[in-house]
Amino acid sequence: MNASFSHRAGLLTLVLLAWLFKVQAQDCGCLPLADRPVVTLTDNEGAGTGTVTLSCDNVYLLDGFVYVNAGDVLTIEAGTVIQAKEGQGESASCLIVARDAQILADGTADCPIIFTYEGDPLNGSTPYNLRGMWGGLILNGNGVLNTYFSSSESFGDDLAEGITDVSGAGRDIYGGLDNAESSGILRHISIRHGGSEMPNPPVNFNNVINGDETNGLSLNGVGSGTVLDYIEIVSTLDDGLQIMGGAARLKHVALAFSSEENLEYDQGWVGDMQYFVSIMDQPGQVGDYGFDFEGDDFEFQNVTLSFLPYTNPQIANFTSIGHDAASAVRWHNGGGGRLYNGIFQHWDFGIEFEDNDPCDAYELFLFGELEIHNNRFWNVGDSLALDTMILYDGPVWNGNMQIQNHFVANNNQASDLGLDDTFDALAGFVTSGLDLFPAAGDSVPAEHQPVGTFFDPVDYVGAFAPGGENWLAGSYLDQMGMFYPGDFPGCTYSWACNYDASANTDDGSCDLTACGGCTYPDAANYDAAALHDDGTCAFSGGANPCPTDVDGDGTTGVNDLLEILSLFGANCN
Repeated sequence: MNASFSHRAGLLTLVLLAWLFKVQAQDCGCLPLADRPVVTLTDNEGAGTGTVTLSCDNVYLLDGFVYVNAGDVLTIEAGTVIQAKEGQGESASCLIVARDAQILADGTADCPIIFTYEGDPLNGSTPYNLRGMWGGLILNGNGVLNTYFSSSESFGDDLAEGITDVSGAGRDIYGGLDNAESSGILRHISIRHGGSEMPNPPVNFNNVINGDETNGLSLNGVGSGTVLDYIEIVSTLDDGLQIMGGAARLKHVALAFSSEENLEYDQGWVGDMQYFVSIMDQPGQVGDYGFDFEGDDFEFQNVTLSFLPYTNPQIANFTSIGHDAASAVRWHNGGGGRLYNGIFQHWDFGIEFEDNDPCDAYELFLFGELEIHNNRFWNVGDSLALDTMILYDGPVWNGNMQIQNHFVANNNQASDLGLDDTFDALAGFVTSGLDLFPAAGDSVPAEHQPVGTFFDPVDYVGAFAPGGENWLAGSYLDQMGMFYPGDFPGCTYSWACNYDASANTDDGSCDLTACGGCTYPDAANYDAAALHDDGTCAFSGGANPCPTDVDGDGTTGVNDLLEILSLFGANCN
């Protein structure tokens, strides 16, 4: 691509994004970002935030580990921006919702709630791959875990990674007996440029071995009563979304550019997820796996004697885009689960299926707690051979045959659905995006539908219906140019009689005559009902006073130039 063109396009993007945020702030009833005073949130020496409402007329700045304490409710208005002081490890800034507390962050499509780092201009000038600027958002719930214990308080709980509660009140503990509990609402939120690493974990020995990091969003023992919908997590140091136990249910989730995995689950999660987009950092080839599916902490000697509850979520209608140096899925350490109707594209390898522990992924498969249904693979490995899509790694002599027989029997296959699975970037800015809309439908047999009323019954694979709605329209990823929504043919000329505002590909159907007429008020034959000037205007003296006004709107503008350019070179004889 021409460098000067890319530079001009980048400047135009910045201007448009700044204008978009200003308009959005006004439409949401909020002050413009530049006019919002900064209100600092601290932990108040262990008192936490208290029960309080955060207004979109302020910018809130997290300073350190800020807790919402048990019994308190933090309400965040639509359109609110929450920033966090930069830092790593013990110096990171995080928002942590303790057990028995709630967060009510209920944004809208036009007025999302944004979590980002201090000073983020929110105008498109931040590189897509900036990570680790602050800690992240952590919800600690009362859901069931399969861990034995990690605190002196009770059995079946654990300590959240990457944080400490210096007050000693145990606000960093999660887990319990209530998989239906509610930690509140996260809807239409965008979490950007977070993640931190704790180099010397001071409390939790398990995390010394297991890694002690915060993620973009951590759902620790979160129950199915929590509303989790339209959540976007972008550019995280470590994992984008980490789910530890509980029964959280999520819809409309987008994860992108994490430094390790976009999604990791563990410790007995038995929830559900539908409509899920995962994108790895292709230009930088950053990230180890798209999905890291674990199930228990056997190797850390921190799991119930029965290994129950088994980690067994259902994930349906997802689109997973990788890069040439990563694998799509690692299933290991007692991980189970069910994958339905997904698309995997642009991966070095598909699914790595490990069998090393006494109750590993292979045993979960034998117990019927791990299934793979009706998924599509393309641009995976050097070929489309079965061994590049799924491969067993373990000591059982016919383990690979069993896994691959299940894979084939359940209608998983190599299939090109017409997606554009490659994006380009220059100096941290996207220059060409992805098309994640399948070119045509791919039927889903009834036996390959997820189970339960949480799931919408849809008859397609992937996160988007062919020719359907782009539920990521207006998101941060969309604003940075990551998506284009496929081909929607129609008339794209705004001055045509049959202009179609939803079309993005002109199909040659534009009608410029049915609504034509003279649109110049000074002409003798002016037609007030005409939408398009057809060149029939009659003027006193015979001269058109504004010959450069091609579209007849009374001014010479961009549309006039575009119409002239569209006809450039045409023979007028």
